[in-house]
Amino acid sequence: MKRKPIVAGSFYPGITSVLANDIDHYLSNVQTLKKHNDILGITVPHAGYFYSGQCAAYGFKAIQHKDFEVAVIIAPSHRYGHFRFSAGNFESYLTPLGEVEVDQQMVEKLLTYDDFQFIPAAHNSEHSLEVQLPFLQVVKPSARIVPILVGNQTFENSERLANILQQEFADRLDKTIFIISTDLSHYYEGRIAEKMDSIFAANLAGLNIQRLEKELENHKCEACGMGGVLTLMHLAEKLNYGKAEILNYTHSGKTTGDDSQVVGYLSALVYK
Repeated sequence: MKRKPIVAGSFYPGITSVLANDIDHYLSNVQTLKKHNDILGITVPHAGYFYSGQCAAYGFKAIQHKDFEVAVIIAPSHRYGHFRFSAGNFESYLTPLGEVEVDQQMVEKLLTYDDFQFIPAAHNSEHSLEVQLPFLQVVKPSARIVPILVGNQTFENSERLANILQQEFADRLDKTIFIISTDLSHYYEGRIAEKMDSIFAANLAGLNIQRLEKELENHKCEACGMGGVLTLMHLAEKLNYGKAEILNYTHSGKTTGDDSQVVGYLSALVYK
């Protein structure tokens, strides 16, 4: 079974040549980034490319030189929340750039855990994972993916997922990258959004899990994919990856010129 694209032509171009050219353009606009030799993962936004494609390019540019074979993509489920984690047990994911092979052996292993299910409806209606695939296809065409949707995003479930991923990937980190899909604040006035998003960014940059959880709980900041971000932070703690860097921040008002109700976007890197 192959998962067909649902937002090609809306969130990103549905024409192969246009999509490839757009991604090349975004990547070429990224200033030269410092190369980090031991990268655990990135966080990248998942809005339409018109709004967040340039921001996402910073994250994908940062991992371009890592020789990874598998990308574990963790994304929020926007429409279904009645499960903890859903692993996409497909043969591949399709985009206008071709097929992205799923690491079915790893997916089937994850599905042996009680916390995991395969919820086809959740995957077939979700954009937050799909929009990462064309970028991945450009920077690492041979990479296989482990697609994970997070349904019930609780602090406890984030640590639970980190424990599972640590168990399964600790001995193959050199060939693995974790890609976390999230946007930040939603529909605040620009100055308020920037303040909220700066709180989120500061705690992510400091890998301060407890403080970030407190700020999220008190509604000082927000992220629709906070479960995946906290999972990456827990993984960093467990696997001794002690550094994080904010690569780029923007919000939709920077593109539209309308600051009345914006969505925040951030790309970040976690490394040793």
